Amino acid sequence: MKTILAPTDFSTSSINAVNYAADLALSINANLVLFHAIPFPIAVSEISVPGDFIDDMMEAAQKGMEELCRNIRSRTESKISVKTDIAVGSVEKEIENISSKEKPLAIVLSIRNGKSLEKALMGSSVFHIMNHIGYPTLIVPDNARFDEIKNIGLACDFKKPNEEIPFETITEWLSLFKANIEIINVANNKDFKAEQLAGSTSIETRLHSFRPHFNFLIGDNMADELNDFVNAHPLDLLMVFPGKHGIFSLFHKSKSRFIINNSQLPILSIRNC
Repeated sequence: MKTILAPTDFSTSSINAVNYAADLALSINANLVLFHAIPFPIAVSEISVPGDFIDDMMEAAQKGMEELCRNIRSRTESKISVKTDIAVGSVEKEIENISSKEKPLAIVLSIRNGKSLEKALMGSSVFHIMNHIGYPTLIVPDNARFDEIKNIGLACDFKKPNEEIPFETITEWLSLFKANIEIINVANNKDFKAEQLAGSTSIETRLHSFRPHFNFLIGDNMADELNDFVNAHPLDLLMVFPGKHGIFSLFHKSKSRFIINNSQLPILSIRNC
């Protein structure tokens, strides 16, 4: 049975992502793991802390987790398995640890709108997890609500598709949801080369049973072109790859952040390990 991992810090945006994860798990009859990391990156032995400091934080986290678990079981009418886990340590490291144990279909994370310091820090964690943990990361915007996943977009540059594109994971998601797939390539005129056409042929061969539809976008600002396409088409999910030939390799780091921070669409980031 599949597992969905939903880390939470109990913030509003985080709870929205947990609700999305619960609805996602219910739709495919997957297990749901709710996880909270108490951020304490400095070794306790190296600083002076009140003896009951960690105990108080753990007690508060347990109360928050128990309430969240009750709400999720009510939301899903107890139709799925829901378990909880709490750890003390850096958020990124503890998510990596529990991912290694649970081997999730996806790690579902929130990303906050706005330009606050809180959002900048959360964004840093999200990008670290996307790029360094070998499980798909599903990034859920503040206003996103789960609905049946019927149409999935896949953004890539068509270079070395057989080596760089994680076809196994893509196929798994398309099969789970019986979804249509829109392949999206963005290039300016000088970058539109024969190798991209060859790459599209290779992708079509690998995904032929899902009848992929190809979209070749031409423009100087690739981030804007992709956002315009996403806003104009009824996609339920956008797949991207943080690797060498993924869509994020096409942009400066700030452009990649712009795509995620401004997307109204859940984004599934997949590393090809």
